[in-house]
Amino acid sequence: MRIFGYLVLVLVTAQVSFAPRVVQAQSTYKSWQNPDAAAQTAAAEKRLQEFVTQLNSMIDKAEQARAADPLFLRDLRDLARGFDRPWQTLVLNDSFLDGNFEQDPVWQVLAGDYWVEKGWGLRSAITGQAAPADAQAPNRRGEDAAAVLFGQILNQALGGRQERDRRSKNSPTNAMIHTAAAIPNAFALETSFSSWTGDGRLEWVMYQGNARSASRTAGYRLAYIPGGTIELVRVSSRGTAIMDSAKLPSPLEDKNFHAIEWLRYGDGRMTVSVDGQQALSVTDRGFRDPFNGMALINHGGDYIVKNVQVSGARR
Repeated sequence: MRIFGYLVLVLVTAQVSFAPRVVQAQSTYKSWQNPDAAAQTAAAEKRLQEFVTQLNSMIDKAEQARAADPLFLRDLRDLARGFDRPWQTLVLNDSFLDGNFEQDPVWQVLAGDYWVEKGWGLRSAITGQAAPADAQAPNRRGEDAAAVLFGQILNQALGGRQERDRRSKNSPTNAMIHTAAAIPNAFALETSFSSWTGDGRLEWVMYQGNARSASRTAGYRLAYIPGGTIELVRVSSRGTAIMDSAKLPSPLEDKNFHAIEWLRYGDGRMTVSVDGQQALSVTDRGFRDPFNGMALINHGGDYIVKNVQVSGARR
């Protein structure tokens, strides 16, 4: 015991003695980053997923054979779920950095208007007005600032009649864009977006069949409603049903991008997180087949989607 205490004292003394020299060395040299860190992290995550997959398989067999207490197996499965990341196959990935949404991957506009704001992402605005000027967002499709200002002055002189007429005659009620992709029934969607006005509704759609009809596309929809509401919706031949809905702690109309993670497991369980905080959790087995693609639908708002990534589960 005396030897252990002596060793502790020596270590503490050495740490205090050499502390100034360490600080000086740190100010001289730049911080070193392990170039293999990313590969090591990926390998560790792979090993963990392999362990969780094997554990889930053992739990399934134990349940079928009634080899253990059902409550114990349930708790064990809940524990495994906390580490389960079965979505290892990248299906769709687009950050719109190339400024072109019509190739690699191919997005097709089915209604309304979409374009890429350089440095921002994929944008759709059908409210008849641009994003707030104090947000320093780019002008729509690079329109000349002087021309935009002149149009605003002219519109004010006409009492807003010109803008109202343009919106009522030419503006669509929604804007829809989609991309075909073989998305497994169990998937993970990671995306970030910004909402610029207090109007409308933005939907991320995992659809089955043909995506050309925005109102009748079967599948699941994750919707954000300005003001801070988020919903999970199922659309089928039987109609439309809101499966879960939640009010976020605060609205997202703050001119910043917000991260969305939508996870669907093989057993039909779905969770949705906003900026790292889980907002929705529901289980639905209404759709068991893979999905044919993903769509974005803008119902009367102004939104910018910065990136979209969809991964599928192997099992």
